[in-house]
Amino acid sequence: MITTIGLLDAYFDCRKRKRRTASAVMYEIDYESKLIALRDRINARTYKPGKSICFVVTRPRYREVFAASFEDRIVHHWIALRLEPLFEQIFSPRTFNCRKGKGQLYGVKMLQSDVRRCSRDYTQDCYIMKLDLQGFFMSINRAMLADMLDDFIVEKYKNADDRDDLRYLSRTVILHCPENNCEKHSPAYMWNYLPPNKSLFTNGEGLGVAIGNLFSQLFANYLLNVLDWYLLNQLGFAYVGRYVDDFYIIYRYKEKLLQAVPKIRELLARYGLRLSPTKFYLQHYSKGVTFTGNVVKLNRIYICNRTAKKFVMAIRRLNRAEIPEEAEHAVSSINSYLGFLRQCNEFKLRRKILQKMEPNAFKYAYIKGPYEVVALKNKYKPRVKTLQRIRDGTY
Repeated sequence: MITTIGLLDAYFDCRKRKRRTASAVMYEIDYESKLIALRDRINARTYKPGKSICFVVTRPRYREVFAASFEDRIVHHWIALRLEPLFEQIFSPRTFNCRKGKGQLYGVKMLQSDVRRCSRDYTQDCYIMKLDLQGFFMSINRAMLADMLDDFIVEKYKNADDRDDLRYLSRTVILHCPENNCEKHSPAYMWNYLPPNKSLFTNGEGLGVAIGNLFSQLFANYLLNVLDWYLLNQLGFAYVGRYVDDFYIIYRYKEKLLQAVPKIRELLARYGLRLSPTKFYLQHYSKGVTFTGNVVKLNRIYICNRTAKKFVMAIRRLNRAEIPEEAEHAVSSINSYLGFLRQCNEFKLRRKILQKMEPNAFKYAYIKGPYEVVALKNKYKPRVKTLQRIRDGTY
């Protein structure tokens, strides 16, 4: 039986860093009663996922995103709190997404280290092959994934008190069809830019998981764990890495890399997946390689052009800001990109782009340190504005 304490843990984990969002604020009103009602529905096996929000993003490419209701996200976190420790026991050390301490930067550093080790400190030839899966999330067979995960829970999850609840919720979440109960927040014409196999509405029955939900990333990583160990153990490659559906293999001889491609295709076909025919890269290590938004070259890491353009766009939003709230939002984006660039060899680029700030931008913010942070002026910081309204009696 699922307990109230377990749901409370999931609730607090779910609202972390999201407490100011509208959905979190609304749920926090009498959240104890709502969690008890959710507990009772789960224990009675009458729980059904609620209405999702669906929209289309345009960058870096058109993509359909589903956002589950706040209550459903609590359920996702309840599942994750129990499965993530078990997944960590079986995951390859060379997969980098949805893992604590092993994110995008970790993957880039691993790639750089792999090149150095395979080339014996750049004294011998080696080659980098980078592959991508075609329409990965939309190609996942939900029933197959639900069965695989159910077998995993039966084998690995030892807590008999809520094992059946975990099996029930995992299957319910995976087999849920959010496209049948959603509220579209993008104009209808936006879906015209999506190929039929890129939308849950036209993808085919039983295929695809919703991009945007926690369980999509978590369970997809579990599915591709088979590929990770196949590359390491069956094909014998020591220098491999994967971030979601984007993975690389480094080896001294390109002939062996090419020979591995048909074998990888054969493995993926067993799970209804396939390699992208257009996203294929094989070059000498000296040419560098793009991975997770970075360009990795000899002893240095740069960001890709797409990220630099988005950084410039954030600066332009700050230049156009007419009210403090717009400036605050732009500064948050700018500092996010600065944090990304500080991990690369990009001081000159940081300086060049920050010098595009116009006088209107300095009305709200200023550059702090050697082009490291853009800080809001004190009088525009949310906390200072709130305190001022309290003093004025207008809060």
